[in-house]
Amino acid sequence: MSKKLFVEIVSPEREIWAGEGDMIIAKTVEGEIGIQPGHVPVLSLLANDAVVRVLGARESGEVRAAAHGGFVSISDDGRVSILAETAELAEDIDVDRARTALKNAADSGDNDALGRASSRLRAAGEEVA
Repeated sequence: MSKKLFVEIVSPEREIWAGEGDMIIAKTVEGEIGIQPGHVPVLSLLANDAVVRVLGARESGEVRAAAHGGFVSISDDGRVSILAETAELAEDIDVDRARTALKNAADSGDNDALGRASSRLRAAGEEVA
């Protein structure tokens, strides 16, 4: 059993991030899932307002990404694939733009846009009411 998981976060447009981590935490439609080395194979639906956290990655110790829709796939060889409809790393998120999008989505009643904006803000470490 490997001590690290290989993780890839991809969207239809591109690979967002790939690397190793100690644990992955992701929000699925059934609740949050924590994945460590040795986890049984699973295929689960990502929630529409998911934040994916890869602990033990990079020098900072964590990679965070906003992910909207898609799947989490865990293979028996320790590979975790986050296949999202849209995804964005925390450091690439424009917080002011996400706050504006959150307000506009709330005003219009667009739940999909509300979920995307909310996950972007939470991935960036911002509080969402």
